[in-house]
Amino acid sequence: MNPDNFKQAWQTQSTQTRMTIDAELLLKEVRRNQRHFTATIFWRDVREVGIALLMFPLWIYMGMRLSMPWTWYLSAPLLLWYAGFMLVDRRRHQRQPLASGESLRRHVESSLAQVDHQIWLLRNVFWWALLPCAVAVAPFFCQVAWLGRFDGWLTALVMALVVAVAVFILAGIHSVNQNAVRTELEPRRQELEALLMSLKDEIE
Repeated sequence: MNPDNFKQAWQTQSTQTRMTIDAELLLKEVRRNQRHFTATIFWRDVREVGIALLMFPLWIYMGMRLSMPWTWYLSAPLLLWYAGFMLVDRRRHQRQPLASGESLRRHVESSLAQVDHQIWLLRNVFWWALLPCAVAVAPFFCQVAWLGRFDGWLTALVMALVVAVAVFILAGIHSVNQNAVRTELEPRRQELEALLMSLKDEIE
């Protein structure tokens, strides 16, 4: 083998070695990010489902303790609905951990599917969380306003402020969720899509 052929073979082998090392490092990074994202979603669900389930008996107790109108109790099933929706959604979209020997492409596809679902969940938070909340709370506000209709303008002003605060809170929750989609989930999806596309180009 002449020196030029030896040099070319060495450069080719070095390039292949670097590509192998880079692929292994990239796979480790993708798996680490996926584990972190999965853990974040898991503890978010635990926190929100736990709060909803704890609030259910507390809501009933407060209603009886404060002698609330019957429309107060319409919000209790809402708490069960919220917790149930989160649990069912998690069960339907729960993904089995990939084996350690799975390819980088499979890990990227799994991460992308997970991010896509979270984007769908937050984009539609109005329909499965905020709208049911508004529907459950509105009758209570209406009944309180009706019961206090003879107390003058002060009662009407207080109720108007309460309704405005409730609308502000719901709008704020919706805004926070949409901002999370724009600033966190969408960039993550774009990165995963670009990585997946590059892997497909290499295979082709």
